[in-house]
Amino acid sequence: MRNMTKFRAIGTMAGILFTCLFIFALFYFQNTESSANGPVMTESDGYQIATFQVKDDGFYPANIEVKAGVPTKLNFKKPSGFTCIRSVASRDIGLDLYLEKGDNFTTLQDLKPGTYKLHCGMYMYYVTITVK
Repeated sequence: MRNMTKFRAIGTMAGILFTCLFIFALFYFQNTESSANGPVMTESDGYQIATFQVKDDGFYPANIEVKAGVPTKLNFKKPSGFTCIRSVASRDIGLDLYLEKGDNFTTLQDLKPGTYKLHCGMYMYYVTITVK
C-alpha cells in the first residue's frame, strides 16, 4: 500500500510539472512571426498607411513621417495578445484605441503639419507622428 501511495505522489508531481512546462511553452512560443515586419509606410486606395509594431517594450518605429493633406490610416500591429500594451491614445488627434492581437487600424482624415504624440494606456511607451 505504501508503494501505491508513493507512485501516486510521483505521478501527481510529474503531472503538475508537465502542465507547468506546457503552459510555459504555450506562452514562450506563442509569437511565431518572423522578425521581418514589412514596410512601415505603404499606400493603398488613396490612403497612406503607417504601421507600428507593438512589442513588449514599446512601439516600433518610435517616429514616423506622413504627408499632410493625405488621408492616413494607422495600423498598430500586435503580434501577441500577451503584451502589457493594451491601448494607444492621443489627445493631439483625439485617439483612444483598444488593441487586439493582429492588425488594429484607425483612420485620420485631415492631419495638419506638425508633430503628434501618442502613448500607451499607462503612459509608459510613446510614439510620434510627424506630418510634413
